[in-house]
Amino acid sequence: MIYKFIFTILIVASSLYAFDKNDLNDLLKNKSCTNCDLKDANLSGLDLRGSDLSESDLSGANLSNSNLEKSNLYGANLDGANLTNVNARLANFKQTNLSHIKGKGLVLKASFLVGAKIVDANLSQARLWKLNLTKTVIKNSNFKEAAIAMSKLDGLDLRSSNLKNTILWKSSFKNSKLTKTQCKDIMDSNDSTVDIKSAKCMP
Repeated sequence: MIYKFIFTILIVASSLYAFDKNDLNDLLKNKSCTNCDLKDANLSGLDLRGSDLSESDLSGANLSNSNLEKSNLYGANLDGANLTNVNARLANFKQTNLSHIKGKGLVLKASFLVGAKIVDANLSQARLWKLNLTKTVIKNSNFKEAAIAMSKLDGLDLRSSNLKNTILWKSSFKNSKLTKTQCKDIMDSNDSTVDIKSAKCMP
């Protein structure tokens, strides 16, 4: 009976960790952990510059205030991750799932997002510079008060996303679908460096 009780305690204790502790140790020691299980891991405030996290599961992980500059997150799953105030300059997010992220203040400068998925994400006050988002899937996401500069948002359907008070500079929306209200807001609040004429302003 006592052995059964101890076994139950061990099972419950292990279930408190959604991530693989060995994978976490590898990341902290070597700054490399590909195809790893880091679900719900607390990585807040860490210096992870240049880390290789490709194909890893970081869903629900807390990366707030961490440094991911020049890191490789190709094909990683960051669904629901906390990326508040993260520095991700020059990071690789190709084919990465960034849905449901908390990305207020996230910095993406010259980062790679080809094929990334951004659905129901909060990117308010984010700084998105020199990005090519042409083949990125963006739906129902919040870009309120974000700063988007020198970026290509061509061919996107942004009608379900919040662009209220978004600062835009030298960015293009060629063949992108926007609501008439979004088009008007962009034209009213941004200067002539924004290419909105070739966008499809729809009801």
